[in-house]
Amino acid sequence: MNEGLLKMVAKIFIFCLLLTLWGCGEDPAPVTKQPAPQKVSSARASAPAEKVVKEDSTNDFVYSPIGQRDPFESLLKKEADAREASVPRTPLEKFDLGQFRIQAILVGKGAPRAMVSAPDGKNYILKPGLKIGKNNGVIIDINKSEIIVEESTIDLTGKPIKGRQFLTIPEKKNN
Repeated sequence: MNEGLLKMVAKIFIFCLLLTLWGCGEDPAPVTKQPAPQKVSSARASAPAEKVVKEDSTNDFVYSPIGQRDPFESLLKKEADAREASVPRTPLEKFDLGQFRIQAILVGKGAPRAMVSAPDGKNYILKPGLKIGKNNGVIIDINKSEIIVEESTIDLTGKPIKGRQFLTIPEKKNN
């Protein structure tokens, strides 16, 4: 039984080897017929040869980038560059709103004030109308529990979008 199994495996191996060798053969190059040379009349031979240019109306499109925007350039980059070039940034405009921590809020007879600590370790006194944050945020109101900031960003179509962000006083942990 063992000998019969070995013979069968050997036959299958030889068959696969023959199939592989048969498949590796080269195909003959296709034979192309060349048209027979035509006789040119003597009247045509003496005339100068004219080039005949066949125009294909389907391939007449030529792209001109003049006056077009670069499709690979970010739409937000131009607005951010224009804003950075026109207005010098204050230390408060270098950080995101979420990076500020409220230390104290003073609400009284005068304009309300708030003290925040920035990620650079410095404390700043805020009042309404002051610019804060990376997205052209302006402090609208300061009340006893939060600072309301109106940010303006630009969407992909170039339209300005205004949104309100709230900086709230962190809750104290009871130990």
